[in-house]
Amino acid sequence: MQDIRKPYTRSRSSNDLQSRVEQFEAARYRTDIDDEEPVHIPVKKGRRDVRSMDMYPRRNREEELYEEEEYDDQEEYTRPRTRGDERGRRAARKSSIGTVSFIVAVIALVVGVILYTYVFDTATITVVPKHKDVSNIGRVFLFSKNGTDPLAISYSVQSTSVSKSKLLTLSESRKVDAKASGKAIVYNNYDATPQKLIKNTRFESSKGKIYRINQSVEIPGKKGTTPGSIEVTLYADSNGADYNIDSTSFTIPGFKGSPRESAFYAKSKGPITGGSSGTMSLVSVSDLNAVKDSLAVELKKSASDEALKIKKEGYTPLYSALDITYEDNEAEVLKGGTDTYKVTATAHLMLADASQLAEAIAKTFGDYDGAPVRLTQADSLTYTKKQSDQVNATSTLSILVDGRPRVVWESDTVAIKELVKGKPRDEFKPLMKTINSIESAEISFSPMWLSRFPSETSKLIITESLPKR
Repeated sequence: MQDIRKPYTRSRSSNDLQSRVEQFEAARYRTDIDDEEPVHIPVKKGRRDVRSMDMYPRRNREEELYEEEEYDDQEEYTRPRTRGDERGRRAARKSSIGTVSFIVAVIALVVGVILYTYVFDTATITVVPKHKDVSNIGRVFLFSKNGTDPLAISYSVQSTSVSKSKLLTLSESRKVDAKASGKAIVYNNYDATPQKLIKNTRFESSKGKIYRINQSVEIPGKKGTTPGSIEVTLYADSNGADYNIDSTSFTIPGFKGSPRESAFYAKSKGPITGGSSGTMSLVSVSDLNAVKDSLAVELKKSASDEALKIKKEGYTPLYSALDITYEDNEAEVLKGGTDTYKVTATAHLMLADASQLAEAIAKTFGDYDGAPVRLTQADSLTYTKKQSDQVNATSTLSILVDGRPRVVWESDTVAIKELVKGKPRDEFKPLMKTINSIESAEISFSPMWLSRFPSETSKLIITESLPKR
């Protein structure tokens, strides 16, 4: 390759360039001398050859990167690393870090896939159970209280009460002779044998007043250390306000002098009132009847609303067969014992065994196989009983049931899980056909690539889907 510096040596101005170099050298030597008297030392200077000079401009210092010298056991000195070397080193380091990161990411991905497949695997089975829709029942079914009749639908009763009162005006004066009365609990703390008390058995208060019962009763025997008990109504032995008393206790004079004297006793549930004698200012009958009618309407709605709140697991409430009874202090008001009329409405709600009710309706189908069933859309059912029947007092009731419910066959979810766990997914449909309570079923896996059902039943989820009616 041709040296491009040679034309400068052949140039006419080469001598001028040489002389300029000499002048520059001479000027430099002069500046190196301080203010002292210059000493001239003759030195023979060699003339610099312009051909040996670097004619190319030096690179900017900023473009060169010098690092401190590196020493090792083999070499005392190595050359400084340039910017290019640093870039290479950084690129190598980045490449190494990238490789490690890629390996870690691949390992994490593999571990995640394994965990997702074998730890978090689940299978969801959606079944459509066997079902039949009833267009209209319109049949009378027999219901028995607390399952006393095995051929009838068992039911229990829950009650709720609401009370209201009204202050009345004493607008009439009339002669009144009335006996006080009130509720009391009679206890048998003697033995486990029931004790019968005949009609008109006497009860004596702590103040010596005598009260009686107007019908025979039987006190249950004690159970362990718990006395037997029964609620009765006590009536004063004579007319008059002297028999109106607050809550108190009673003994039974008939047992006096025997071991039963201290073992049989009674306690009033509240004050005994209503006793009067002579001419008194009283509430008129017409005013009392008007108040009774208005309060009865209010209480019927309130009691019905409270009954709607009653729920019991495994039982169907028969709201339309709700029975409401009323209890008031009319006799006490008319006797002059008080001028405040109080009435309590108690709603008695039948709660029928849900499974037995569903089976009774399913038996109306000709092909019912006796399998466990349940009702949906049971709210559409209505229940009509005889007006003479009392829910809380009658042990067996005949009730007309109307409506359009749906009978659904129950499936044993535990048995289904045991049946499919660990099985290949292609065996699912044949297995489902062996269950009579299921019309169809579908599965979904997570992750979707699973080829078998999880072997743990806790990872199997069963849901139900019913078509709209």
